[in-house]
Amino acid sequence: MKSSGSLVDTSVWVDFFRGVPSIKALLDKLISEDLIFTAGPILFELLQGIKSPEEKDQVKEALLSVNYLDLTPADWEGAALLSGELRGKGITLPMTDLLIAHIAKMNNLEVVSFDLHFDQVPGLQHHKPSF
Repeated sequence: MKSSGSLVDTSVWVDFFRGVPSIKALLDKLISEDLIFTAGPILFELLQGIKSPEEKDQVKEALLSVNYLDLTPADWEGAALLSGELRGKGITLPMTDLLIAHIAKMNNLEVVSFDLHFDQVPGLQHHKPSF
């Protein structure tokens, strides 16, 4: 099934803010088509790495101008169940990535990320951008 949009992971946003041409073009296209989504875990990861007030303003402005998905108690539960399912197969993912994978699946979104472990999540659409 074709996705309804793209949930862009932290690693891709970092390259966007660094001005990597291919990533900037990809995200600019998704933004112009209103197909880009974000969520609290992504905003958190980006904000914890900022070095200046200007960077903070730039990150907040960009991420809060796209479609924002609020996490519900059901999302936390779903991510926990996904974690248990994956651990049963010997796969351990970070909590933030479990949340991202779960909300992407629940909202029929692809995850745009360089992180290969998203490929290990059953039923998740994962797009790995190229440079």
